[in-house]
Formats: sequence, structure tokens, C-alpha cells
Amino acid sequence: MRGWRWAAVGVAAVLVGGCGGEVDLAERDSIDQFDVPPLDPTARHPCDLLPDETAIDLGLLGEGDSGVPQSDDNCFFTDAIDSSVDVRVETHDPDAEEDEPPVPHTLSAAFEGGEAHEYVAVEGYPGYTETFPDSCNLGVATSDEHSLFVQVSAEDACETAIRTARSVIAGSPEL
Repeated sequence: MRGWRWAAVGVAAVLVGGCGGEVDLAERDSIDQFDVPPLDPTARHPCDLLPDETAIDLGLLGEGDSGVPQSDDNCFFTDAIDSSVDVRVETHDPDAEEDEPPVPHTLSAAFEGGEAHEYVAVEGYPGYTETFPDSCNLGVATSDEHSLFVQVSAEDACETAIRTARSVIAGSPEL
């Protein structure tokens, strides 16, 4: 009977400790390790990924206002009173020496970025927040080639950034 208990303890330790193939969160290097489908937010303009009606519901725009395209890869939203949100989508360039792939970049920022940085999962996608007084930057890896960046200046900046990213993720097509 005693041997049976030790075997049960051993099985429980393996189950609790994870399988040998499990990679620690901070060491992951591919979106495939997150149990989410890879997304391509660059397939649509950020202003289309976050329609004005949704931005108004999130409190990012005043009634009748619109998001303003700043370039091909970002959109700016403001309620003209006390908050602004900049949504940018990016594609990793493997030929650019300084351009780190989205997943390792995101995890590095989350775990090695300093005291103001914190890991956050947005709809299962790896991300990080960087907090400042009354503002927040949020980076989210959506695939091995694509990422989303949300910069918010508002009272509940990181909460607003995460809600915004959720909406953008919901509107992003799968690869």
C-alpha cells in the first residue's frame, strides 16, 4: 500500500508541475504556445477594427465624433474632454536587426521592463502594460508577425487600454 501512495504523489507532482514540454510563460517565443489563433490586425485599418460606435460605447469618443486615421497603421480617438486613445498595428520585419518578434518582445517588456511594466493577457493573447500617471501603454502580440499597441491618456488608462484592445482583437481576422 505504501508504494501505491508514493506513485500517486509522483503522478500528482507531474500534473501540478506541468508536462515536460510546457514552456514557462516568460520563455515562450510563439503565439502557438498560448492556445489562441494567430490574428492579423493589419488586414484592416485600426479605425475599422474599432468602429466609431464601439469607441463611443467605450467612452473614447463623444457622440457624433469619429476616429482619425493618423497613418496606414494607426487611429486616434479622443472625447475632447479628458481622454485620448491611439491604436496602432504593426508587422514584424524579420530583416530589421532591431525588430524583435512580437511574442518575445512582449514578454521581455512584461517581465524585464521594470517596475512600471506588468504582464497582462488580453483575450488570451500575451501583453504588457506600462503605466504612467494618468496614462498607459499596452502592447499585445497577436501572432508571430503582428502586434497591437494601444496608448491611452485617461483616468483609468490601463483598464481603458485593455477594453480597447479586446474590441480590436474581436475585429481582427485570423491568419
